[in-house]
Amino acid sequence: MKIARIVFPGFWFGQSDLAEAVALARRGVGGFCVYGGTAQQTAAFVQQMREASPYNHLLICADIDEDLREVVTDAPALPSNAQLGADASAEGAYKKGNMLACMARSIGIDWVLAPVADLGYSSPAFSVSAPCVTRLAGDFVAGLSNGGALNCVKYFPGVSGILKTLAQMEDAEFMPYKSLFRRADAIMPSDMTFPNIDGDTQAMMSDKILRGLLKKRLNYKGCIVSFPLWKARVRYEGAAALKMLHCGVENILAPKDPHTVLDAIEREVNKGFLMDEIIHAVSNHEMAISKLFSAPVLSMKEAFLQAETCFNK
Repeated sequence: MKIARIVFPGFWFGQSDLAEAVALARRGVGGFCVYGGTAQQTAAFVQQMREASPYNHLLICADIDEDLREVVTDAPALPSNAQLGADASAEGAYKKGNMLACMARSIGIDWVLAPVADLGYSSPAFSVSAPCVTRLAGDFVAGLSNGGALNCVKYFPGVSGILKTLAQMEDAEFMPYKSLFRRADAIMPSDMTFPNIDGDTQAMMSDKILRGLLKKRLNYKGCIVSFPLWKARVRYEGAAALKMLHCGVENILAPKDPHTVLDAIEREVNKGFLMDEIIHAVSNHEMAISKLFSAPVLSMKEAFLQAETCFNK
């Protein structure tokens, strides 16, 4: 059983130990979330990790809210989501998703952890209007997919609904998610607590929110990934990862101490738990990889040049 494949460690250029990353790749992690490198540094890192991995393909993630520059320091700037929302620009949202995908794929990043489907007054939200967010997030996802990248819709159930009743959220916050379920490669839950749904537990670890609401009530059948653990409000990553996996999360992203998380999962499996869940997660992992080669991969120079110029036409 490929237990380690459900964990995606973070790698921070200038901070993380490259030899440790190689050891994790050899241990069989499913991929990495990359942070803070140039395009050339990121591409070189991706190549090295894929050579070290026992798998045919590692999934490399861009943990962003709206712009590749959040994790690749020299990536060209693209319009903010709020700007696209103010312009009600469906074409712009598609172009942004497409340019993000083309740039990401050109340096070896497969999985763009976006869009944010929250309703809000500021970046990274597209709009306060549920129909507008639904439309623009859908166009953004279409752009990502046609550019050959995987997507991740976040942060369920919608931070703007933190003080709303479930009925109120049904009419607003859930609209973008329900519209995108069939096209979402993954859903990422929030690390916030929603008092009117489950006041005791963060959404990312709440059985009521993940199994009861997302999977059962809203009938979502796809992959759920964790909120990146390094920026989540958790004290014990191993215990938090296990709780999330038992609630239906399939992939654990960017823990501060990936070996602790991997060891905790292996102990749980040795006790006879999580075996079916891991088999299912690995199967979904393979299906995700099979989607990646539907679009040509541009050279880094070509992709970045297109991104620099596409919104100036």
